[in-house]
Amino acid sequence: MTLTTILPTLRASIPDPLATDSWPAATRATVTDVLVAGVSLAHLAALCGTPCVHVAQACGPRSAGGRMGTVVVAAVTDVRDVGAAGLEVGLDADIDPLPARWAQARLVGRASSARPVRAVVTGGRGPGALTVPLDLRVGDLLAVPCRGQVALRDVRRAPGRTDAPVLRGDVTPS
Repeated sequence: MTLTTILPTLRASIPDPLATDSWPAATRATVTDVLVAGVSLAHLAALCGTPCVHVAQACGPRSAGGRMGTVVVAAVTDVRDVGAAGLEVGLDADIDPLPARWAQARLVGRASSARPVRAVVTGGRGPGALTVPLDLRVGDLLAVPCRGQVALRDVRRAPGRTDAPVLRGDVTPS
């Protein structure tokens, strides 16, 4: 448990820590964003739309020899409160078939001081269990690290989604 988990209001001034072995090398969290090898994921989503991917050198001793890590950025399309079970979250991408590290998913594009709650991603085959702020809303961006190199063509659009990407011009990189 981290200090930002115990006192969520601190997230407005210090970023949630990242498990460095789950993210690509040279990944750094800010209060409102995650930077991977100097690339702002919020800015990447604003430029490319969602879902989008960023591939960079993997972290850790096994990363020698060109191993890569990927981060998928997806937009929240639906949020449902399911009581004591937390939230059900819909995304504009089906990330379940990928080697996603759901426990490390991060909100990007804004800071939230709401308490963290457990959530499950709906519409997928797997559990997709993650922790998100209670005030998660449609249009928010979630960055999900994945093992290995994942191409955008490997990220399937969620059912009912058109081929047009969601462009977010209102996101300011930090």
